[in-house]
Amino acid sequence: MKLVTKLNLLAGAAFFASSVSFAAQAQTAPTAVGEVVVTANKRAEKLKDVAQEVTSLSGSALDLQQAAHFEDYVNLVPGFNMVSAQEGQTRLVLDGVNAGGDSATVATYVDETPYGSATGLANGGVLAPDLDTFDVNRVEVLHGPQGTLYGASSLGGVLKFVTNAPDPTHYAGKIEVDGENTDHGGDGGSVKAMVNVPIGDKIAVRVSGFYADDGGFIDDPNRGAKDINETKFNGGRVGIYLHPIDKLTIRLTAAAQDIISNGDSVEDLNPTTLQPLYGQLTQSRTFAQPNDITYRLYNATADYDFGFADLLSSTSYGTLHQSLTEDATALYGPLLTGALGEPLGAGIDQELEQQKFTQEVRLTSKAQKLEWLVGGFFTRERNELNQDLGAVDLAHPPQFVPGLGGLEFVALDSVYSEYAAFGNVDYHFTDQFDLSVGGRYSHNDQSAGQVTSGLLVGPASNDPGSSSEGVFTFAVAPKYKINDDVTVYARVSKGYRPGGPNVISPLAPATVPRSFQSDSLIDYEGGIKADLLDKTVSVDASIFYIDWSRIQLLADDNGFGVNVNGGKAKSQGVTGTVSYVPFPGLNLTGNLAYTDAALESNTGALLGGVSGDPLPYSAKWTGGFTAEYSHAIMYDARGYIGGGLHYVGDRKADFDPNIGQVALPSYVALDLHLGVEWQNYRAELYAKNLSDARGILSATGYGATPNGAIQAGVMRPRTVGISLSAKY
Repeated sequence: MKLVTKLNLLAGAAFFASSVSFAAQAQTAPTAVGEVVVTANKRAEKLKDVAQEVTSLSGSALDLQQAAHFEDYVNLVPGFNMVSAQEGQTRLVLDGVNAGGDSATVATYVDETPYGSATGLANGGVLAPDLDTFDVNRVEVLHGPQGTLYGASSLGGVLKFVTNAPDPTHYAGKIEVDGENTDHGGDGGSVKAMVNVPIGDKIAVRVSGFYADDGGFIDDPNRGAKDINETKFNGGRVGIYLHPIDKLTIRLTAAAQDIISNGDSVEDLNPTTLQPLYGQLTQSRTFAQPNDITYRLYNATADYDFGFADLLSSTSYGTLHQSLTEDATALYGPLLTGALGEPLGAGIDQELEQQKFTQEVRLTSKAQKLEWLVGGFFTRERNELNQDLGAVDLAHPPQFVPGLGGLEFVALDSVYSEYAAFGNVDYHFTDQFDLSVGGRYSHNDQSAGQVTSGLLVGPASNDPGSSSEGVFTFAVAPKYKINDDVTVYARVSKGYRPGGPNVISPLAPATVPRSFQSDSLIDYEGGIKADLLDKTVSVDASIFYIDWSRIQLLADDNGFGVNVNGGKAKSQGVTGTVSYVPFPGLNLTGNLAYTDAALESNTGALLGGVSGDPLPYSAKWTGGFTAEYSHAIMYDARGYIGGGLHYVGDRKADFDPNIGQVALPSYVALDLHLGVEWQNYRAELYAKNLSDARGILSATGYGATPNGAIQAGVMRPRTVGISLSAKY
């Protein structure tokens, strides 16, 4: 659809929205840095009272910046990076805690629900759920291990989506329509809507939905294909609020999102110069590589007020489905051609099905001199991962060869179960000094079975595996209020990731490891939070040292991909965020992070990492600066302008025993937006990556592409658009 047509649709949608809207007052300019409330410690607290580094991104700010997905807002958080080559396939890296591997180091929560796999048998490390931020109240990023309150796979921290709850006090609604164009690519746009309906004063229903089309910008001259990485997002959320009796509230939520990607955002680069092999933003493949991902999440949360404490029960069920096709011609094509006597390509079809049930119950005291929290947690997830390697006829269009679609078929089924008990005590010795101490005991059991069959491996074979372990994690955090506006704190905390079985073919040599251990880290952190100059300046800064042991790594051993344990690693650094409101209407925010993350012992010959090598995708310096200014124009209208400058420094890619770590250059990206709000309408022009930076977000595939190219996942080029919205 052409951009002009989309703009016509925008105008029509805005007219429709205006016909159902009620008058509202224009926003007033802030005179001080706003107070932020977060739930990092699983109770509502002011951000400045939380004794750990937490970044909160408000939904309204994300909306103004058109920040719907990871690539739009990760750089707003100090020390936060992402590794991605295709929508829906993303690894999150916080404070340098990353060494590759199949398991995530940043846990993802949606309100009270952990989402995504805790095990290394379901590709959880590269499948962080990239949920659309429409109608989200805020995104919280908790730095450092969160093993006490959030459990497994929160080594580096937690990313938490806090959604807007149904509100029984008033009707509300919003509609937003965007149209945009990406340089070197195609048009895109989105339609999003929300309605909140109270039913009496005890019941409310909130429904939101969205559809977005991100235009592609990668071409494949070999196939004569353009904009091959076009991606569509659609989904929504339904929430029901119930208040049947005075002391009981219930919230029911169902959320869904589909990501339909036609191809990856990969540019083929020369492995030495990192220059494009076939021209800017191009790649060469035998056939398309679509990737479809489906998220579903259902939750029931009940909260009962006993007077002395609140009892919360959260019951969740989530599913994830992925269907992926990969071009494996460079790896397997020569083998097939030599064996069968005709030129053949190769492709891998992969299907992943995940089902996850979680139950958490906790009792939380009221605010008092001795505050406490105790709870229990249980989760069970089942994963089915199927991979089918087949021969591909290179005629146009390429297609799988009948009878050779099962050269090697691998079916991996795994079950992960975990139960935990946790508690936290916070004692206020004086009005100025308090001490928080928490602990968690977790026990997990895993079982897995893999069936391998096909022409390349002979008759079907089965290789089961299992593991069981118990882990204790803790957190200790003293905090001292120098005065009402300045607080200093220290924190020592531990986090872990479960180990598990490596379920591989029984034909694998005995030297290939059949299991791997859990890894863990301890973080030592100190920080300061301050409101200065009559609350016009806010400072949040911390210094940290992380000691990481038995780091989990993904290695290739005799052609078998396995999880292994390396030695030790460290990450140390400083992060800080400063916000300043010099006068009403202008808000300035800067963030900066210095991170020194490196191995402290060799990884072994399988990966080739040696002591002193930097941890993958950890830039020593990252930072950003944002500015927002608004001012009354006339009557009840306000104009606003804002933007952000983001810097990501030099990094190294994954460990590689053949060529070492690929060095990735730094980049700077600039975003701008300007608009006008009047009554309950808004019109905005925006530009993302106005500088048209060629930031590399991932680099893999040496030897897996023609001519030994580096497959570099690149950020979206310059994108400009217009957004019209109305609310009531």
